[in-house]
Amino acid sequence: MNSRAEGPLDGDSARTTITRSDLTPSDLTSATLTQQRGYRPSTRNASSRWWPRACGFLLDLPMSLAYLLLTPWLIHLVFIRGRAFGSILQRLGSWSISLPVRERIWIHAASVGEVRAAVPLIRSLQETRPGSEIVISTMTTGASDLARKLNSGVQVHLLPLELSPCIHKMLSRLRPDILVLVELEWWPNLLLACHSRSIPVVVVNGRVSEKGVKRLAWLGPLASWMARLPLRVGARSEVDAERFLQLGTAPERIQVAGDLKLDSLRGPDPLEHRRELEQERGYPENQFRWTAGCTHPGEEEQVLEAHAVLLQKFPGSQLMLGPRHVERAAKVLELVRRAGLTGELESVGAGSRASVIVIDRLGQLDEAYRISDGAFVGGSLVPRGGHNLLEPVAAGCLTCHGPSMSNFIDMKALLALHSSVLEVRDGSQLTQLVCRWAAQGGAEPGQRQQALELVEKLGGAAGRCSNLLSEVLS
Repeated sequence: MNSRAEGPLDGDSARTTITRSDLTPSDLTSATLTQQRGYRPSTRNASSRWWPRACGFLLDLPMSLAYLLLTPWLIHLVFIRGRAFGSILQRLGSWSISLPVRERIWIHAASVGEVRAAVPLIRSLQETRPGSEIVISTMTTGASDLARKLNSGVQVHLLPLELSPCIHKMLSRLRPDILVLVELEWWPNLLLACHSRSIPVVVVNGRVSEKGVKRLAWLGPLASWMARLPLRVGARSEVDAERFLQLGTAPERIQVAGDLKLDSLRGPDPLEHRRELEQERGYPENQFRWTAGCTHPGEEEQVLEAHAVLLQKFPGSQLMLGPRHVERAAKVLELVRRAGLTGELESVGAGSRASVIVIDRLGQLDEAYRISDGAFVGGSLVPRGGHNLLEPVAAGCLTCHGPSMSNFIDMKALLALHSSVLEVRDGSQLTQLVCRWAAQGGAEPGQRQQALELVEKLGGAAGRCSNLLSEVLS
């Protein structure tokens, strides 16, 4: 039985051949590719297909129990916090999609960050494989809305519940040639169902945090099996590649392809684009503006305190405040007004001269960075592990973050020597730094150019991942 048909590789195979030195895909021999392409249904026998389905049904019992226990929390999210559940039919696996008539590439991007990362890959695939059909699935309705906005002409659906009848019902209609998982979306029933149907699985932008490795370790043999199933893993960095290896992925299946999000950040000149956006949206020009993005409870208060001090020294300054979860925007606006500041929601007050604009729509944070002089990246003054620093850097912002950056250790190290990226210890240091930025008038031209050169140098992951998928699909 070939390696693809069985899934797991021999754990004692050579563990020293991760392709990573020059960030280019490894060249595989024809014999290796022929062996790896043994996933076609005609090459499988019945005995190799029944056990994944049986395991899937065994997993349904604990998953059903988990959903039952989580029901009160889900009700709280939907009816109290205002999160949308989406189509119940799609959640149950009833996708309204025709049977495939050409090559179908299924890309699963769980949330907003993964959707953004997938955009350059989708564009690369549309150029290199123009005859292919691309279907996107997401976990959240917000991510689905953004995926439709960013990828015209691509079908978007919600991933079914992690129950084997729902997954198999969806796959019976979808019938993809490949499943592409963005970052780390290892759902046992999903992987088992793909394995039973001989659907190859590839991970792109593969990312595993240190906490993620520890959490997966609790699953024991199940985590090891899931790590060995993907045919190829395009890791985001060398650190991530080592963690995939630690989890049990065979080294010959791992290569460092780079960070797709860097390709999605490359865009027009920050200064010129800022002027265009300000004029288009009606924002005041030639005033200091900063953005606090991906903030969490406990951080907004510190950010607003910093902005209040800033306004005393530099009246007319403006803050774009983007909570990590946009459904919190109304509550954040209440915090703004309780702090004695004028505020508006971005959706209704775009272009307003209010001192604080609260971002309440997905997809608007990037624009906020592009019309700002400075930025604070949230999830870092509270123990959340931080968020992506490169978005504001690529937009030409002076950027800062708090001490909690455990989810982005490699990115933090990469930017440590960048003169426009600094760490603040607490709200007091944030206040001092923002005031200093306002006094100097934002980033200098040399700092902006340095940021653009860094993003350009680190880009190219979309092409590498596209080539990796083509190797599997050929």
